[in-house]
Amino acid sequence: LQPTPLWAAFGWSVLFTGINIFQAWRLLVERRPVKLSAEEEEVRKLVFRDLPSKKVLQVIGVGTWVSTPAGGQLIEHGKPVETISLILSGKVQVTDNGRVLGEMGPGQIVGSALLMSGAPAEVDAVAADDMRALRWNAATLETYLGANPETRSLFQRHLARDLAGKVERLGGGVVSQR
Repeated sequence: LQPTPLWAAFGWSVLFTGINIFQAWRLLVERRPVKLSAEEEEVRKLVFRDLPSKKVLQVIGVGTWVSTPAGGQLIEHGKPVETISLILSGKVQVTDNGRVLGEMGPGQIVGSALLMSGAPAEVDAVAADDMRALRWNAATLETYLGANPETRSLFQRHLARDLAGKVERLGGGVVSQR
């Protein structure tokens, strides 16, 4: 309404309005609900029950989905373990020089104890049937968990239960789970 328009003020107002619209759009995108696939929901049920769906997708995104046919090798005697796998379906048979030590099934993690010790594998782990799993590279997973303490806590809790269950099965039921 002034005789000379205030173009500078008008330009700044348009710029600030554009920035605010962009930020509002980002907030809407961030907060929209996430729908998990059946496999992703299974991972959530097995390990990350208390984690929001977005965080579950993040930790899944750090890993890779793998399908291993029956007879496929997951851990080889004498070699270091660089990945861990969360079994979603199928079974894994753990052997030592042909002697069966045990089987692992859905919800169990293959390679966790060896990875924690840093020692080369003294056993072989072979898929007993067709297997579907989520596999994480140890270094990548460690980096992700270092930046996400809540996820680290849940993952470590699951690892502890998993390792206690393995010790109980190998020790003939000496250790009891809580």
